[in-house]
Amino acid sequence: MKLFRKLKYGIENLIKWFPVIWKDRDWDHWFLYKILQFKLKQMEKLQRKYGHSVNSETYANQIRTAVLILDRLIKDDYFSKAYENHEKKWGETEMKFTPLKDRPELYSVDFVTEKAVTNKQKEQERKEKMRLLHHEEMLKQQDLDYLFKHMRKHIQGWWD
Repeated sequence: MKLFRKLKYGIENLIKWFPVIWKDRDWDHWFLYKILQFKLKQMEKLQRKYGHSVNSETYANQIRTAVLILDRLIKDDYFSKAYENHEKKWGETEMKFTPLKDRPELYSVDFVTEKAVTNKQKEQERKEKMRLLHHEEMLKQQDLDYLFKHMRKHIQGWWD
């Protein structure tokens, strides 16, 4: 009987995980986030539906917090909202490619913003954009720090 249950559970796991593994690549952190998020969603579901512990709902909520942070990291959309205001002020940014004189197969890239015309405006726009990029990176790092601190604090209690 044990062998049958192990086999059944193993096959169910293969089917459940197949789409996640099929899409997995070894390229970068995004794929790791997707795998971790899927696993945590399964654990949350188990705690909510079948949890035997008095604290199952609390554990499910803790896991949900991790899932939501991973969702933000996966979407990686920290920049766009702040950049909307930047575009309202400075206009759209366009990339202009210019072939290099000594190596025509290579190009230099210039970012041209429609309302930044003078050198002073261009420098100010660039500084503001750099602040946004630094802020974006800080928000990502905050989420990463919180995610792993949260998991380190709670993960050993997430069992049933």
